Amino acid sequence: MSYNFTTRRTSIPVLGLLTWRPMAGYEIKTWIENSLANFWSESFGQLYPQLAALEAAGLVELDPDAETDGRGKKVYKITQNGRAHLADWLDEPPKSRPLRDELLMKVFFAPEGDLASIIAHVQDSRATAKKDLKRYRGIEADLLERAHTNPKARFWLMTVRSGIQHANAHIGWCDEVLTELEEMKGNSNDTD
Repeated sequence: MSYNFTTRRTSIPVLGLLTWRPMAGYEIKTWIENSLANFWSESFGQLYPQLAALEAAGLVELDPDAETDGRGKKVYKITQNGRAHLADWLDEPPKSRPLRDELLMKVFFAPEGDLASIIAHVQDSRATAKKDLKRYRGIEADLLERAHTNPKARFWLMTVRSGIQHANAHIGWCDEVLTELEEMKGNSNDTD
């Protein structure tokens, strides 16, 4: 049975995570929330239907050696066919997604509203980016330690460094915008 990755994007992180070790759905969800969520958003309502579809397609299977807790927990492992499908997906060029940034929309239409509100929004966004940067730096430090024993950690470092650079760039942009908006607000107060 063939499996269409373009319409079932949830399967990509599932297959990728199952290359590490067999996992139950809850474990997969936890890994997505704690690592992939830094750069990939996912609807967890589709996780269990996706696991069932991946199993039906022969890309994952139940792990007969997994210990169960007596509550019917299913532990899945990736099949060779699943690894081949993941490798095929890795070979495909990435699909770009359209940017949707409400803050940029608010700045774009700022002349129609109160500049003080827009300034507050940019300040809040800057503060969030600072928190993100601190979190990314913590992840980076952890991954630098792991890189000595886990060769995959070097790849994970590449993704977290993208987050670091994006956060730094966003902070710089916010600083520029705040300077301009404060200047505009000051000029409008002078004419009142």
